[in-house]
Amino acid sequence: MKALMIIDMIHDFVDGKFGSDGAKAIIPNIKTLINYAHEKKIPVIYLKDSHTEGDVELKVWGPHAMEGEEGSEIIPELTPDRGDIVIPKHTYSGFFETHLESILRELEVSEVILTGVSTNICVQHTAADAFFRGFSVTVVADGTASIDPQTHEYALQYMKNIYGANIVKTEELVG
Repeated sequence: MKALMIIDMIHDFVDGKFGSDGAKAIIPNIKTLINYAHEKKIPVIYLKDSHTEGDVELKVWGPHAMEGEEGSEIIPELTPDRGDIVIPKHTYSGFFETHLESILRELEVSEVILTGVSTNICVQHTAADAFFRGFSVTVVADGTASIDPQTHEYALQYMKNIYGANIVKTEELVG
């Protein structure tokens, strides 16, 4: 079974402190993928930065996506449906100190489909940890974004070459 993951499509990374045009541009494709997943009964899992004081990431990036604040909330265009799973995380990877792996195992997921931001940070670290745990990794090229196109493309190639990730476009998945 597959699972669709929506990574960090929260205010601070779309239209806030670390927002970008790239993050805004992928919203329609992610919506398409969510609708497709719901139709096909593919689990949809949202991973969202939700920091508390002392989280290691804050030393690098300063306060952002603080738990309970608007910056850590999923953007309204991609509001989870009932039955979707939302997992707060405190660092780049969706697997680190979360229940993500146990949820995937319980759902008998063998392949994760990654979307969201940033391709070179949270998407890439989640891809690495998925790979290390034996999951097949698919990354949606036009459903992920970084602060600039070069960084995005480099991260996609890295995940393909190092983790064997399947890099696809939205239409290839839903077509």
